[in-house]
Amino acid sequence: MTKTPLYKQIYQSIKDKIISGELRPKDRVPSEQEFMDEFMVSKITVKNALAALVDEGLVTRIQGKGTFVAAVPASVAVNPLPLANRSASSTAKSYIGLIIPTMKTKVIQRLVDYIEYYVKEAGYQLILHITRESSSEESRSVQELIGTPGVCGIIVFPTEDERYNESLLRLSLDKYPFVFIDRYLRNIETYRITSDNWGGAYQTVSRLLQKGHERIALVSPDNTNTSIEDRTHGFEKAFIDNNIPIDKSLWCHVPIDILRNGGTSAYVESFLQQQPHITAVFALTAEMTRLTHHALHQEQGLNPQIELVSFDDPEIPGISHVLQDEEQMAHSAVQLLLDQLEGHYVPQRVEIPVQWVEI
Repeated sequence: MTKTPLYKQIYQSIKDKIISGELRPKDRVPSEQEFMDEFMVSKITVKNALAALVDEGLVTRIQGKGTFVAAVPASVAVNPLPLANRSASSTAKSYIGLIIPTMKTKVIQRLVDYIEYYVKEAGYQLILHITRESSSEESRSVQELIGTPGVCGIIVFPTEDERYNESLLRLSLDKYPFVFIDRYLRNIETYRITSDNWGGAYQTVSRLLQKGHERIALVSPDNTNTSIEDRTHGFEKAFIDNNIPIDKSLWCHVPIDILRNGGTSAYVESFLQQQPHITAVFALTAEMTRLTHHALHQEQGLNPQIELVSFDDPEIPGISHVLQDEEQMAHSAVQLLLDQLEGHYVPQRVEIPVQWVEI
């Protein structure tokens, strides 16, 4: 009989404590050293166990602080009892579905946390689906949710690769209660909640230009979704309004296949090495900011004095950033869904203001 690997034993012990409630959302998980002492294993064994939990969306790791149970652990943020064990009266219009692409970013983690809170406050329970940035998985999630007894509406954070998903288009045509959050599909008339992506980027670049920067690099995921498109357009408009020519050779949109195949860090480093004269970098996501920061401070030949700013808090000291209001986004998304459930159907876009945080 094959013995269970030690890292899986550690992984399972933590997961069991999360599911049982012994470890609650946002609780701190014991340190690596504590696990090493308890299980008599090496640090790499503990790291493998924690990495598996991170990949599953059960915990998050914060550098210098430790490992914490996710605000809404992905594998357990579902119905506490199977639908088959509930009465017909209790399942009638009791659930709201939430479809997200990943649990890896702080923005999405906070959105899930707040959405769950406001859904529960409204008398519903949340069913969470994670698509892993797969449009086919997104379609399966939509079909599964609309076919589940008791589900009366869906909130959708679309995948990174924003092609027209027929399942989402069908929801709109059928006027099924649903709301897009953060990203959305253009030219589909429906409810959608976004941050002021254009305005946040415009304000950021305008500030850099006012400080005398003109050779400003843009580092971003590929221009495949509305959030990135709007931030890129805001960047561009700031140059236009200041009558400064735009050098698009300083724009680095990382192709989606590289994003998914793990080559993003090398791609960003190569781009920066080819642009020795830039004086500032605006990274359009927190992850891109972290990769850029690492490259500027680790790679020889790059100027660590380049001013780096970020859309979203990269949780790196000293970096000014645009701060989104995830709580207001979540509250607005739930409210728009509730309006539809009450029989009102007037598709609209709600844009939530952002805040500039100067460090």
